[in-house]
Amino acid sequence: MIRLSAFAAALMFAISGTAAHAQSGCALPANVNAMATQIASGLNSSRRSNGLNQLSFDRQLSSAAQSHACDMSRNGLQGHTGSDGSTAKSRARRAGHDDCFVGESLAWGFRDANRIVPLWMNSAGHRQVLLLNGVTKFGIGITEGAKGPNWVLVVARDC
Repeated sequence: MIRLSAFAAALMFAISGTAAHAQSGCALPANVNAMATQIASGLNSSRRSNGLNQLSFDRQLSSAAQSHACDMSRNGLQGHTGSDGSTAKSRARRAGHDDCFVGESLAWGFRDANRIVPLWMNSAGHRQVLLLNGVTKFGIGITEGAKGPNWVLVVARDC
């Protein structure tokens, strides 16, 4: 329970630390911390039930994820390429994460955080990202878009 509380506190601090995104025209859902915690819990639960290690929350990856979620909201994007041509890997590096591998899963329009991980698990490509063997960290970005929330999950492993 202590580990979960520490995780939730770290996640809340990291997501609430995205005030700069909100000030730059990027709206966050009112319950963004609860939404991110649900995604993190669902991610690690799915990994556990498939015999894989749990992932650790990473602030740099969350910064990269949040940046892309904001870009998607501001520019009406629905894809893995940023408005500046960036990729998940280049966004992670820009956020200061030195990595050997980065994977990304996206969703948009769904208001219920409890639906996102099952949605990803029922999609072959997204499931592959969530269940990658060897990744150790994750980050989450969530923004309010024109058609509902934009959800970005980034997973990675260091070199």
